Amino acid sequence: MAMATLVVAPLSLTSYPHSPSLRLLNPRTPSRRSSTHGPLSVSAMGDTVLVTGAGGRTGQIVYKKLKERAEQYVARGLVRTEESKEKIGGSDDVFIGDIRYAESIVPAFQGIDALIILTSAVPKMKPGFDPSKGERPEFYFEEGSFPEQVDWIGQKNQIDAAKAVGVKHIVLVGSMGGTDINNPLNNIGNGKILVWKRKAEQYLADSGIPYTIIRAGGLQDKEGGLRNCFRRSK
Repeated sequence: MAMATLVVAPLSLTSYPHSPSLRLLNPRTPSRRSSTHGPLSVSAMGDTVLVTGAGGRTGQIVYKKLKERAEQYVARGLVRTEESKEKIGGSDDVFIGDIRYAESIVPAFQGIDALIILTSAVPKMKPGFDPSKGERPEFYFEEGSFPEQVDWIGQKNQIDAAKAVGVKHIVLVGSMGGTDINNPLNNIGNGKILVWKRKAEQYLADSGIPYTIIRAGGLQDKEGGLRNCFRRSK
């Protein structure tokens, strides 16, 4: 049976990599080669960790934090475009590939020991929104970038690629609310984003690979620990 950790937490982009509750291995069930010294502990010193979605806001932070721990990890990134690669430094350890197409991401996965999945479909706001008129914004997903294609097929492709090379651990960062079919997030752009994220979570859980699933709350560019995101029922 695969080692598993499920973390549900409201996070900020600035505090996320530092939070001791978000260690990437369950400290109660470490493997023989594992190390849990530090907030981004994944496995043994020098292991190669691939961060997918490394060009995104959270991905950039995680990739940077791993690079800062060069004595512990060999950081690697996967982005979709040359522009994203340049945005995070243009290093040779950043690969370009499209997670929707399994063959395009194979080179990035060769020789890795752990995988951090930070890819996600991103809705765009329809033009013409005027908040001064009390209007609510409307959102859409670009053709080919719906949650089914990115959060399900794309994440399935990553899990399959990781399994093929024998990774020791996968961390999947998703979203709170994935078990609530009526969650309003599913209505954004008619994409049912949480439905597809949940399907990917289940696929990972059934893969046999040791894993950690982080169901994050709203990510903000602010210091962590200052906002209470939980409501107590009366």
